[in-house]
Amino acid sequence: MKLNNLLTRLLSGTIYVALVLGSLYLCPQAFACVMAFAMLVSMHELYGIAAKTGAKPQRAAGLLCGVSVFAACYAGTFGLAGETCNHIFFYLPIPLAVFVFFAELFRKSSTPLANIACTLLGVAYVALPFSLTSFVYKVAGANAMCSFFILLWANDTFAYLFGIAFGRHKMFPAISPKKSWEGYVGGILSVVVAAWALHRLFGDVELVHMVSFGVIISATGVLADLVESMLKRNAGVKDSGAIMPGHGGLLDRFDAALLSLPLVFAYMQMFM
Repeated sequence: MKLNNLLTRLLSGTIYVALVLGSLYLCPQAFACVMAFAMLVSMHELYGIAAKTGAKPQRAAGLLCGVSVFAACYAGTFGLAGETCNHIFFYLPIPLAVFVFFAELFRKSSTPLANIACTLLGVAYVALPFSLTSFVYKVAGANAMCSFFILLWANDTFAYLFGIAFGRHKMFPAISPKKSWEGYVGGILSVVVAAWALHRLFGDVELVHMVSFGVIISATGVLADLVESMLKRNAGVKDSGAIMPGHGGLLDRFDAALLSLPLVFAYMQMFM
């Protein structure tokens, strides 16, 4: 039974990696489609988690607002439309976000504050980070975007291995009893080495930037994973979804990226 579970986990993980990296090197449009799909599924899963706590997020409005943010970032980054159309894309999320407040008036819910907050949380916490992938792809290139994901996965793997081997001091045992400070530090050190190796492999991102990416991703990735675990524990659920057999939901797979990408974006804006 354990072997079957391992094979299932391996197969779904392989498909996940193949879709992300395969679309990345196929063309910008393919990568954008994969990211947009992952964004919508992750938002839907987050709204499901919120519903378990008693909130009633406006799923349709939230998803539409998320799509508009993604489209605005993509169109603005790649300049696909004329100046007028790009302005429309850019400002469209604002009236949609305002609509969420007005729509709540007609729902007559007993939890309007939680409903509005959870709806917009899906946009800020999930849609915006996914939308920033277009910027990273355009400015730094496909290799840098590939490196981002590889560093994420390397951090997750090595933090786990160091935690198993040396973990003594738990980070937040009430949220995730397996994560340790030793694993956290080991993950950061390992990712710095991985960043150096990726720089040697690709060579189109300066070493200082690649190492900085690694430190940002590693330092925030574990904490971002803990944040999602905190939300799930509060809702009383183990996984965000079941779209990936053996892994859970897409929100579970992208949780580390959601809080790392905005910081990578900020770093690129300031130093690249």
